[in-house]
Amino acid sequence: MHHLTRREFTFATASIVTLAAAGCDSQADQGNNQTEPSAAANNETKDEGKEKKPKLATEPFLIGPISGYRQPGVYAQHRDTQGVFVVSDGKTITALSGVCTHLACMTKLDQDRQIFYCPCHKSTFDYNGIQQDGAKAKRPLERCALSLVPTDSGRQIQVDPTRRFRKDKDQWSDPASELKIS
Repeated sequence: MHHLTRREFTFATASIVTLAAAGCDSQADQGNNQTEPSAAANNETKDEGKEKKPKLATEPFLIGPISGYRQPGVYAQHRDTQGVFVVSDGKTITALSGVCTHLACMTKLDQDRQIFYCPCHKSTFDYNGIQQDGAKAKRPLERCALSLVPTDSGRQIQVDPTRRFRKDKDQWSDPASELKIS
């Protein structure tokens, strides 16, 4: 009969516990109703720092008349639903994708520091979308195409997140990457 050393016993015990836990997780997953989110998913949505999946819209959407963006500032009301920040300097409007260019986590607005920040790896961007010194993101946030379109209630701004513009590829000079306020 072979007696286990302390090291062998510890390794064997850890292996058994790991295998048992993995088996419980897979059984729990098989028993979950597909319409009910798992506890891990609930924790992820509650924990703002773990928001990783981009929620950038996949088709053009309206954000209202140009008059609603004459005041300089960052308009974040479309961030949670469309994944876009609208930025106005009082002369032009841009729509910045909220998706971090480092590992595609969704950025957030920090009005106190006047930056966008990525909760995943702490990259920061100024209000123009330019990454700050020391950021893991090596390029600015992307701009989404903007246009004025006629609607039943007058002309409105349309954001097209399927058409994006990168500063590092000199695409920010494209007229559709910003909208002039007249």
